Amino acid sequence: MRRRLDYTWRLVATGGAFAFIFFGGGLLAVTVLPLLALFPRYRRERAQLLIHLAFRFYVEALQRLGLIRLQVDGAEKLNQCGGRLVVANHPSLLDVVMLMAMVPRAQCIVKHELWAHPLLGPLMRRAGYIRNDLEAEELIAACQAALAAGNILIVFPEGTRSRPGKPPRFRRGFANLATLTGAPIQLVVITCDPPTLVKGEPWWRIPSRPPLFRLMIGECLDADRYLKYSYRSVAARRLVQSLEQYYAEKLANA
Repeated sequence: MRRRLDYTWRLVATGGAFAFIFFGGGLLAVTVLPLLALFPRYRRERAQLLIHLAFRFYVEALQRLGLIRLQVDGAEKLNQCGGRLVVANHPSLLDVVMLMAMVPRAQCIVKHELWAHPLLGPLMRRAGYIRNDLEAEELIAACQAALAAGNILIVFPEGTRSRPGKPPRFRRGFANLATLTGAPIQLVVITCDPPTLVKGEPWWRIPSRPPLFRLMIGECLDADRYLKYSYRSVAARRLVQSLEQYYAEKLANA
């Protein structure tokens, strides 16, 4: 009986948490964001800080409500990440939320559906997030500008959420970005046990116990090491292969 009540509580609270993301984002867009127009010089930075604080509150609330548990190893490394690519695997829908809760000045490459979303779209645009359907040259230029401004660019090289138990398969786009910009690459390994909010599962299919999210902030790679190859396409392919092996080993031993 007690387990059933706990499960029911977590199911209802999970629904409320999802509603908070969408309607909370819309509320910020119509209340706080208009005030940022009074500070045009720092408007983007203030919007990014606002999102950071909102996600930090959100993650803390999820923990206090007993919906998730969170363990972070090496969190101090993210405080030294200005002008870096933060590369992470993508097991759950909450990955980006947790990373952005830890990083005050973060930009993301977001799906164009989010960019045009009636509730979350204004927040994405005001924070200067980068839409993923830009032309290649325009996308690279936007990423270079974000890194040059000292921001962290969060990238999920799988392109979508991974399937539990499947080895990571990375797209080459992030590697092209890394070799073009020469930006340092901060590696983050994310695990979730038991799996939740994975690709293809509805939000209401919650696990029997609160999942433990573990974020392991690993080494920071110098992208220049891959520029020794004569062709950038070869450098990008080597980088993809190297990181696929790195994540496969880390996830196998997690």
